[in-house]
Formats: sequence, structure tokens, C-alpha cells
Amino acid sequence: MSPQESDCQRRHAMNSPATKAPTVVLVHGYLDDGAIWNSVRTVLDEQSVPSIAFELAGMGERASDQGPFTLTRWTDDLESVVRTTQGPVVLVGHSMGSQIAELVAARCADQVRSLVLVNPIPLAGTHLPPEQIAPFQAPDLTLDAQRAFRSSLATAFPAEESDRLAQVALRVAASTIADTATAWNNGHPDGQQPSRYPGGVTVLRGESDPFVTEEIVSSYVTPRFPGAAAQTIAGAGHWAHAENPAAVAAVIGSVVDAAASDSTDGRPADAWTSAFEERTEESFGNALAPNVRMEASALAKPLERKEQVEALMAMASSTYESLEFVRKVQDGPRTYLEWEATAFGGFEMKGITILTRDDEGLISEIAIHHRPLGAVVQFAAKAGAPLTEAGLISADYFTHPEGE
Repeated sequence: MSPQESDCQRRHAMNSPATKAPTVVLVHGYLDDGAIWNSVRTVLDEQSVPSIAFELAGMGERASDQGPFTLTRWTDDLESVVRTTQGPVVLVGHSMGSQIAELVAARCADQVRSLVLVNPIPLAGTHLPPEQIAPFQAPDLTLDAQRAFRSSLATAFPAEESDRLAQVALRVAASTIADTATAWNNGHPDGQQPSRYPGGVTVLRGESDPFVTEEIVSSYVTPRFPGAAAQTIAGAGHWAHAENPAAVAAVIGSVVDAAASDSTDGRPADAWTSAFEERTEESFGNALAPNVRMEASALAKPLERKEQVEALMAMASSTYESLEFVRKVQDGPRTYLEWEATAFGGFEMKGITILTRDDEGLISEIAIHHRPLGAVVQFAAKAGAPLTEAGLISADYFTHPEGE
């Protein structure tokens, strides 16, 4: 687990009851500012939905901030906002802001309940050739030119808002503009693979957007999010949130309602089974509470340090040649998972895993029972030995004294 991920989860665990309604965090795009979300926020406020408009460094009220101006820097900044937001979050990003929102959602998956991408630039970037990206790297900042720029990509961009943003753009340093355009054009390496964010995703696109086209969304955005919902915003181009704020706010409100009503009961099992698919310490760590305690038939005594549980589960999951969760029973905070597996050259085994969640929906207690006895012996020997040799878990956890 990276330091950013663990810190984010620790802060979330300390600050946010699972029953708290999500806060909407809104991320603007290229040459815009946080105030572009004002019309959407007005509607959300009428629905008693709390919201925060995040301002990107180098733009808007932060035009005087120093660089670097990269997706990584903005992601670090936004993560800090999410960390200090009490309770769960719904992240909403527009255009370039969608790239940043997705990266933060992946880092703080346990706090970010859902992700809404508005006219999203693919995380992998657009990779426009030099002659096409040049006008974005060094745009004409005169009022008429900025009006023309927005009207060329929009259907109903409010005139007053267009003039206001033209003044906002004038305050942005030329080098910042160039770096910003280069950042979204080049994208992020994570965009070349399925998204690391496992939660719900809604993709909104203005029906007349000539820049983020339907083909771009269907080819490069939604396929990276299994089960993503895609909607079209009528009467809008690239700035759907400014052109039809009521429609965009309605979708965000629905996402918030769904996130607020989503019970935490099923989350531990989903996170646990997903972790077995990824087989990494990070994936198990995302599911575990900081004070997790683990018992298992292959252990002589409980593990009570999170990093040890992560290491053991990553090692154990990698030993399975096949694993199927065949039955699940939910009883309040406890989830009972029955499974069947093969390991160690086709050795067949069965077992039951009991997961107990805390108030955050994170796994605080684990009990794993294998059968037959040979499975217990082999796991203690073959999964325990590498961890002991690496100094991660001492040998006495895998050695059962006589008479016990």
C-alpha cells in the first residue's frame, strides 16, 4: 500500500461515519475555475446536498501558485481536500478535471463512493499532434477570441459566464497554460489499462460536444469502467454543467442519493473477493480497517498488525490455482463466505471465511477456516515460510506447539 492510500484511509476512518451523506467535490477543467460550478451548486444546495468546488493550482483564485502544473501535482492537491472532507465523497470532474478526479478516486476508493465524469478527456490523454495542441498551449486570450473558443465547443454557453472566464484566463501565466494543455493531452499511464477505481461511475456528455465526441467516450472512457452508466445532456456542448446545470445537478443528486442509501453491509465481501482477483497487498489493504485482527486455522495465534495481514493474504491468495466463492450469508456486521479452491498442484480444499465490518464498512476481524487438515498444514508451511524468511511474520505464528 502506498503512503498516500494508507493515509487517506486512516483519515477517512477517523473522521467519517458510514451513515453520513456524501459531500460532492467538483473539479473544473482547462482555463476554468471553481466558480463555473456555481449554477450546479445552487441546485444541489436546494436539495441539501453539500458541495465543494475545488480550484486547480495555476488557475482561478490560485493563478499565482507556483508549478509544477501536472496531473500528479493536481491529484496530490485534490487528494488533500478529500482527506480533510468529513465523511464519504462523490467526486465530479469536468474535461481535464475528470482525469484528476479518477486518479484521486483510485487512491481513496474507500472514501469516494462514486465518480461522475462530465465531458471527460480520457485519462490516457488525447495525444493531439503538435499543430492541433498548439492553439491550446498558446491561445489568444482576447475577449473576442475567448468567446469564439467557447462558442465553438458549446451550444448554449451563458454569455456573462463566457466573459467572466475570459477575465479568469487573462490572469493565468502563459507557461501555466502551456503546461496545462500538455498535461491533459499527454494524459496518465494508468489510462492505458482498466481503471483502478472499483466504485460506481457515471459518464455525462453534452449531446453536441464536438471535442469529447460520443466515439471518444464509447471507445476510450466507458470501457475502462465495468458497469459504467453513460448519459447524454440535452442542449449542451463541452461545458454541460454550465449550459444545462439543472440536468447535470439532477444526475449528481441521484448519484448522491444512491451513494447515501447504499448499505455498508455488502462492501466488505465485495472488497474481499475483489482483492482475491488482484492478489496484491494494496488490494487487501483497501478492504481492511487500521486495527484489523485475523485468526486462521493455519495460524498458531492471531495477527494484529495490518501490514502483516496484508502480506499474508497477498501471499496466500497467490498460492491458489483456482478459487470460487460459492455462497454468502449476511448477518448484521458479519459476512460468511463459503469457498472452494485448489492449490499446491491440484490439492482440493474448501473453507469458510468470516468477515466482521466496522462502522466504516471496513473489515475489522477475519476468521479463515480450511478443510481438510492437509490444507492447513500445507498453507502453514508453504505460505508461511516465505513470509518468515522475509522477516515479515515470525515463525511462531506458523508453528503449533505440542498439545495445542
